[in-house]
Amino acid sequence: MPSEPSWSKKISSTTVCAWFYAIAIVNLLFGTAGIVAALYLMSKGKYDMLQLFTVVLAAFIGFANSWAFFLVCNRGINA
Repeated sequence: MPSEPSWSKKISSTTVCAWFYAIAIVNLLFGTAGIVAALYLMSKGKYDMLQLFTVVLAAFIGFANSWAFFLVCNRGINA
């Protein structure tokens, strides 16, 4: 297994976790915007429940994935 490059040793783990946290928040905002847009289109009659379910599922998976990365990183630092 290759060792860590010297340039990456200068990056603190806290910085990496902060980026994971920021990405989780951005995913949450995009997911929320998608759900609001889907609800708006449904109110106009141009959307169906299967499409809404797909949007909600994709938003949830994206947020849960990035949040899991943040939690793993954060617990790795605090262990």
